Parts: sequence; structure tokens; C-alpha cells
Amino acid sequence: MSEPQQSRSTRPSIRIEGEHEIGNGWLYTFTVEWANAAPTDHELTLSWVDQEHLVRGTVTPSALAQIAAQIEAEHFGAQAMPARCDVSILRRRIPGFDERVRGR
Repeated sequence: MSEPQQSRSTRPSIRIEGEHEIGNGWLYTFTVEWANAAPTDHELTLSWVDQEHLVRGTVTPSALAQIAAQIEAEHFGAQAMPARCDVSILRRRIPGFDERVRGR
């Protein structure tokens, strides 16, 4: 399944606010600036296992979190995006997630 076509002006903008180490990886807090909705705050967890599986250390965890949050926002949209999510869930729920991460 291909990535939804959105112009850069209508794509949500992701701003990582915080990065915290947790037992098995990282917790990121971020704000999504939507083109047609009020900004929303979210949390994303990323495990070491998913970091290694997706990018094999070729990008930093924070860069991977930025990419994952962008794909998540584009997939769910302002009304359906969960407040908290884990990258492993995104990998299962978003078709082609792994390939989209690697393609960015």
C-alpha cells in the first residue's frame, strides 16, 4: 500500500519535546501541529528491539521517533491519532510501516 499523497503544507508537523530513557528503550513526548486542527500532544515509546530491527543503528533513536511519529500522524489524522502509542503497535497497525521508515 502506498503512502497517502499530501502536500508539504497539509502534512502534520512533528515537534519532539522530550526524550527519556526507560527500561527497554525510550519514551518521547511530542506535539503535532495539524494543518486544519488544533495542536495535540502525544507520547511514543520505542524499544531497543524495534530500533535495531527497523534501522540497525543507522539513525539515532530520536530521528527514528521523529519518522515514526510523522508516519503515525499521516496515517491516523488529527481525530484518530492515539495519545500514547508504541512503535511495535504502529508496525502492526500501519501497512508498510517498516518500509516507509526505511524509505525516509
